Amino acid sequence: MQAKLENAKRLVPHENLLKYKDTKDADGFVPNLVAKTKAAFAHYQLRFVTEPGNAMYEATVQYDILGNTVTVDMTSISHVNRYGDLSHCIIDINYFLAAYCVCYDKI
Repeated sequence: MQAKLENAKRLVPHENLLKYKDTKDADGFVPNLVAKTKAAFAHYQLRFVTEPGNAMYEATVQYDILGNTVTVDMTSISHVNRYGDLSHCIIDINYFLAAYCVCYDKI
């Protein structure tokens, strides 16, 4: 199997959320949807498979539209399929890296 992108989703705020300015009534039940707010960030949810080991990961990436930068929170990357003892050589040394590693003897 070759490494590949399995799924990608762009998460954007609902149109009415960006239009919300305040409420029209004293009770706060009628929204005033006249704002012209532009989204400053876009979030992407990615699912990908890596080699060796066919490890499947999910990650959320934040794209700053105004600054044209991408941010990945490494602690939010999830290894979503079973990986057994593929990372046995590192797990006692660095548990955090175990989710990303495949030991040489398992290749």
